[in-house]
Amino acid sequence: MESLRTSPRVILLLLLCAAPTTPGAPAGDKPKVILVSMDGFRHDYLSMAGGTPNFDRMLREGVTMPWIRNTFTTLTFPCHFTMVTGLFEESHGIVANSMYDQRMDRTSFGMPTTDEDWWTGHDTIWTSAQKAGLKAGVYFWVGSASKIQGVRPDRWFPYDNKVPFEERVDTLVKWMSQDDLDLGLLYFNEPDHTAHVAGPRGADTMAQVRRMDGVLGRLMDKLDETNLLDRVNLIVTSDHGMADVDSDNQVRSAGTQDEILVTQAVVNALKDVAHMKVMLKEEIPERFHYRDSPRVQPVLLLADEGWGISENATWRRQNLPRFRGDHGYDNILNSMKPIFVARGPAFKQNTEVEPMDTVDIYPLMCHLLNIEPAPNNGSLTNAARLLRVPPTPASTPAPTTPEPRSEPTSPRPGCLTDWSTRVEVCSFLLAALFLMTRFINYSHIL
Repeated sequence: MESLRTSPRVILLLLLCAAPTTPGAPAGDKPKVILVSMDGFRHDYLSMAGGTPNFDRMLREGVTMPWIRNTFTTLTFPCHFTMVTGLFEESHGIVANSMYDQRMDRTSFGMPTTDEDWWTGHDTIWTSAQKAGLKAGVYFWVGSASKIQGVRPDRWFPYDNKVPFEERVDTLVKWMSQDDLDLGLLYFNEPDHTAHVAGPRGADTMAQVRRMDGVLGRLMDKLDETNLLDRVNLIVTSDHGMADVDSDNQVRSAGTQDEILVTQAVVNALKDVAHMKVMLKEEIPERFHYRDSPRVQPVLLLADEGWGISENATWRRQNLPRFRGDHGYDNILNSMKPIFVARGPAFKQNTEVEPMDTVDIYPLMCHLLNIEPAPNNGSLTNAARLLRVPPTPASTPAPTTPEPRSEPTSPRPGCLTDWSTRVEVCSFLLAALFLMTRFINYSHIL
């Protein structure tokens, strides 16, 4: 009888049992994950554009849903940070593309992404992966150029929208193959950039949708060339959709800036203005998961779909005529819903499932990478219907409520706050105006 110590058959059996595998992946190959965001890619763009063979392939070989439920505020920075943290905006603290922080007494314009103070220390998918001993590369993502918990991804670049899309794809695949990264993230600013100008139904926007289909095809081809296509669990999604807007549909403000006291009478007067909703912080709907952040200020103005809020007549004349699409509206609106499609060894094929939430993407990716998720608002149970092999009950923890990373603070007593500069920072046509600095310029509402 052969001893246990010297039996090659026993040794081989032990090695096979110990090797981590993903259903459908070649034996012995550990799975990899790539998350791709195509900014402003509405859930119904594929049916509108036509001529998208690579997305069609993803749908045949993978799993999709009619849309994925994104978070309010339906803005780029908050929604992208939700995807990689599994947290609602009130939990991760990135509540807008530009915002005022009372504790720091600072206003962020365009979110200086290398400024560590704005990122509240919550785990992202890349910090979770690195803590587990995996390697991550991020080719542009909200927060990736800043240290979070003192670290950056293993591979990253500061954001530069001039980098060709093809170069981004080729570099990420090189990282995944030659540097043997486990996790890759990839961001594109289209079709959002074009749709702001052309509108969500414009011919130029549809051309960009077809262009992004070509980018997806290049990604899959490059993965195939490096023998990664059948090892990578590829997720393609977006931060928000896009609504049609008319530059004439503007709630207009005028007058000089001055500090005024917040009274119920002031709020009531604003509530009489048509085409927008005015809410005190405590009145913000619970379903927004938004009001409990200290960076959300006492009053919120939210424009009706197709309407915006502009700062002054000069700004309107210079900027509004060239914008036909916008976002930042209520996330329940059909126009705000993004796309979701996934392909890879862990996912079902040629299947459509019920929608899940963007907070569920983070625990899903943690499961695919076989790592422990940080506290988050998502649920692997919601994402389980995407998977060929459902996770065991032990691997589907209930959603948790993360601890806040900064002490709640209050604006100066009696002061109404305004964020009129979002007009310049976001899309030049406000879908939602957050009252967020410390002054108000509503001496007249026209």
